[in-house]
Amino acid sequence: MAEEDMETGSESDLDAAPPVHPVPTMQGAFEESMNETMNDSDEPEVPDRYSKADSVTRRKMLLEQTQYERTVAGRWKQKPGEKFHPLWKLVAQISFGMHLLQQGLAKSDEEVLKILQTHVDEVDGFLERTTEDFDLAQRDINERIRYLKLPLEHGQVFDQMLADRNFRVAIVEGNEKIEHIIDRTAAAMNDALKDVQKGLDATRELAKYMTRVDKQWYDRTEEHDSVYLAMIGNTEGWTRAFLTLQSKGGHLRKALVELGGIVAEMQRRAGAASRKNLASNVQ
Repeated sequence: MAEEDMETGSESDLDAAPPVHPVPTMQGAFEESMNETMNDSDEPEVPDRYSKADSVTRRKMLLEQTQYERTVAGRWKQKPGEKFHPLWKLVAQISFGMHLLQQGLAKSDEEVLKILQTHVDEVDGFLERTTEDFDLAQRDINERIRYLKLPLEHGQVFDQMLADRNFRVAIVEGNEKIEHIIDRTAAAMNDALKDVQKGLDATRELAKYMTRVDKQWYDRTEEHDSVYLAMIGNTEGWTRAFLTLQSKGGHLRKALVELGGIVAEMQRRAGAASRKNLASNVQ
């Protein structure tokens, strides 16, 4: 939330001491967020081709990068030097906006509501984007499992085919590509799950604050009551969504382990066939 829309005192007051956040655990994230806004960070914006790419394009970029980088994570990547995760800072801004409304401190309720909606949309966007990435990765890995399990289900025929050197080479090269896909998918998944945990923790703090506010904001107007109820709905929905993402991450991790096991078995059989061929040539 832009500080010029939330400011409750003069610029000199802000320079002397930042506003006290209603949620103590969010004070640091809030201050870092304020500093970033006022100082206009020199960090370049994420290129549109990353921030606006669909899930298929993001996965393609993930797998084709020379080295793994969280470029496709866009604004949700915690940059070097940052003490707090972007989701913590975003939720800190949301809770402070609700605080201004509850305390009657906003210069303009309308502006605060607009900014709150923007931040809500940003959290929704993170959840939607991460869900799309997890679902696509799961479908991709499941398809590869089905495809690669087939030859192992006919092991005798597969072993006979491995007697051909060209076929062995093709299997080994194919397995290297699969191992690359496993490694990249696992790296992206683990990083995304860290984001999810940060978002879940921040949302739970927001939910506690909203419960506390309900007891203090007894004189809220009809409009403010609608805003309060909407934010309660957001916190409940976000909590469910974050937990669902954690579950999806667990399923994806199991699939990656299964695919890795299939690749290892194919490598083992290819190695055995190669040694057998070498032994026969020596004789």
